[in-house]
Amino acid sequence: FAILCGMMFSRSIAPRVAGLVRWSSSTIIPQGPGGRSSVSGISATVFGATGFLGRYVVNRLGQAGAQVVIPYRGEDDYFTRHLKPMGDLGQILIFPYELFNYDSVKKYVRHSNVVINLIGADNDTRHYTLDDVNVSAARLIARAAKEQGVGRLIHVSALGADDMSSSNWLRTKGLGEEAVLEEFPDATILRPSLMFGFEDRLLNRIANFKSLTDFVPLPDGGKASKKIVYVGDVAQAVVNAIDHPNKVYELAGPKTYTIKELVAYVSDLLRVPDRAIPVPAPLLMFYARLLELSPLDPLATREEFHRYLFSDKVTEEGLSALGVTPTPMEKIAITYLRRYRTHNVHSEIVRE
Repeated sequence: FAILCGMMFSRSIAPRVAGLVRWSSSTIIPQGPGGRSSVSGISATVFGATGFLGRYVVNRLGQAGAQVVIPYRGEDDYFTRHLKPMGDLGQILIFPYELFNYDSVKKYVRHSNVVINLIGADNDTRHYTLDDVNVSAARLIARAAKEQGVGRLIHVSALGADDMSSSNWLRTKGLGEEAVLEEFPDATILRPSLMFGFEDRLLNRIANFKSLTDFVPLPDGGKASKKIVYVGDVAQAVVNAIDHPNKVYELAGPKTYTIKELVAYVSDLLRVPDRAIPVPAPLLMFYARLLELSPLDPLATREEFHRYLFSDKVTEEGLSALGVTPTPMEKIAITYLRRYRTHNVHSEIVRE
């Protein structure tokens, strides 16, 4: 069934992307019945492929018979080896590069007809600031794509991106969009809401809190509402955007949940008491600052808590415009949150 779906998907997209094929030193001619072992004519460079969303995008591209070039920072293949089986032999090409080395970026977009930028950060690190990653890097990739004559640029931003936002994360995401459009005016911008999925830092975070402390802090009582979206749907939207008009698409899930409702749902799924504590925003930010002092990856950051203080505002249903049917949280969450259950309730069915 999976092979049949892949064949149907590849057959549907391959003819429509024929116009994207850019003749370079080697010609990519669409061929085959469809699926991973076919050639769709898409040659895509994916920046940020090793991240949460990246692995799903690479898998969808591989399923469509695309050749995927993956630049990555580092020399150890530990963070990229899982991407190799997502395409047929020779279809997934992985190369080390330097993000802020313009020649290095140009080298890996030169022979592509699609460039997808998934690179993003939600907090400062020892080496890069939010402005470095979300603005400067986005501009550099867009400039290289334009200079090399790439047909399509797909830039993944965030729902609520605004250069005037009080959140540094959303502010830099907004500035990043402006930088991309300045360099590549025909770029497609995707703005996903908070994503959930096996490797997420949303529902997994809540479950971790429940496992470690049994209490979950609710920013300002958890009143903010979110239209969280399944990462697999966002990945499919990225691939489908290749064949859709260049514009801004807002990607949100089918339902709206308050933060309090999300915590209650995870508690019910884990079969543990729903012990959530409303915490004023200033106190929560102080708590997050203490967590950030940890030499290890912090359990939460101020930027992460900040995004739980405002509600999602969606002006257009981008998933449906890109031909994707949103997946409800209730269908997916149990598949990866079950591991947080205790042994005596591990196999219980999900309550309606």
